[in-house]
Amino acid sequence: SLVGSEMCIRDRRNASLFENLRLQLEKNQKLFLQTISALAEAIEAKDKYTIGHTERVVDLSLKIAYQLRKMRKIKNWDKFERDLKVAALLHDIGKIGIPETVLNKPVSLTEEEWKFIKKHPLIGVEILSPIKNLKEVISAIKYHHERYDGGGYPEGIKGKKIPLIAAIIAVADAYDAMISDRPYRKALSSNRAKKEIKRNKGSQFHPQVVEAFLKVFSNGR
Repeated sequence: SLVGSEMCIRDRRNASLFENLRLQLEKNQKLFLQTISALAEAIEAKDKYTIGHTERVVDLSLKIAYQLRKMRKIKNWDKFERDLKVAALLHDIGKIGIPETVLNKPVSLTEEEWKFIKKHPLIGVEILSPIKNLKEVISAIKYHHERYDGGGYPEGIKGKKIPLIAAIIAVADAYDAMISDRPYRKALSSNRAKKEIKRNKGSQFHPQVVEAFLKVFSNGR
């Protein structure tokens, strides 16, 4: 069928992107980042409700990190910044393995469908695991839906066991999701979303990351 052919073409394109990703990492950092960006676009093409989400999460994640750097020592900053950017770009890469009927469902998901969605961090790990140089990036992608109090997924780890890059992406991802329209709810205002992030400080989110997040918006910015 035409749909089946289109899916095969898209899958071949994604496989080619993954191979290019591995090769470019070995060759040239700039080309590597271009390939990463192409992969991020492939992810967003599957989910029509998240267009622009990845770019906004990258931008906010970096701004949070810059504020956090003023508050605490971050070892090997240049690598940390680079890993954060790549992880934020690819945090939803596992959604490539989720059916579009689930991603684009115009009403709330069933419990079974929600279990499917919650697999996307592990699918992301599976996709990227052959690339040995991305250890910290893969760890951040795996744990960006964990909660500071241990109530997240996929492993229920908590507190300082959650990688800092994952904790940063968790806040940026949640904020952007709240201020974006979804088929089953309207977007929250920026102020309301900020209050929700602050309310969940120390429970869902890393306390210092929340403090850095709030500083990003201070002074009327």
